[in-house]
Amino acid sequence: MENTIDTIFGNSLLSKIYFTDSNPAKFEIVEVKKIKSEIKHVKSVETFKLLKYPINKNGLLSLNIREHIKHNLISKLNFTSEVSEIKYFNVGFLKSLFYKRNPKNLLQTFDSKSEWIITSEEIVSELSSLPEFEYVAGYSDIRLVGKIGETQIFKIKDLDNVIYLGNKDSITTVFNKQIFDEKEISIEYLIQINEKLKKIIVH
Repeated sequence: MENTIDTIFGNSLLSKIYFTDSNPAKFEIVEVKKIKSEIKHVKSVETFKLLKYPINKNGLLSLNIREHIKHNLISKLNFTSEVSEIKYFNVGFLKSLFYKRNPKNLLQTFDSKSEWIITSEEIVSELSSLPEFEYVAGYSDIRLVGKIGETQIFKIKDLDNVIYLGNKDSITTVFNKQIFDEKEISIEYLIQINEKLKKIIVH
C-alpha cells in the first residue's frame, strides 16, 4: 500500500501521510514548540476513523486504488474550498480580437502563502512560459512539475482548468496498510481537510 500511495502523492505535496494496521487509527504526535523561550516536545494522541471503500476488481488493482483515491481527493477539494473565478482562456468574441493571454494574470491569483497549487496541464503550459517558472521533475500521479518562488506546482492529467491552492499541512491522509478481500476488494482510508482551501475556476 505504501508504494501505491507514494505513486499518487510523491513526497512533496503533503506532510501528513500516515499508515496504520487498525481502524480507528491512533498516532502519538510529537510537536516541537517554543514555550517561554524554552524548546519543548509536546506529545498528543490523534485518533482517526477510517472509511471503507469498495474497489473495482477489473484491471490492475494498484491503478484502480490510485484512481479512486485521486478522485476522492478532488471531490474533497471541490467541496471544502473557497471558490472564485477568472476569465483567461474564453474572454468573448469581441474582446478576443484584441486580447493576448498573459500568464502573469494567472500568477496574480496565487496566494503568496500557499506552498502548492494543483492545476491542469493547460494552465501549467501557460505558467511555464513565465521567466519565474523553474522546472522540477516529479514522478507521482499528482505530478510535481515546477515551482514559482516558494510555491510548488503540481498537475493532474485530465483535470478541468482549475487552480487549487494549499499548504503541506492543509490535508491529512491516513491509510490502512491492509487490503480487504472478502466478497469484494476494499480499502480503508481517510482524507481530512484541515483548513479552508482555495479553488480558482479558470474560464
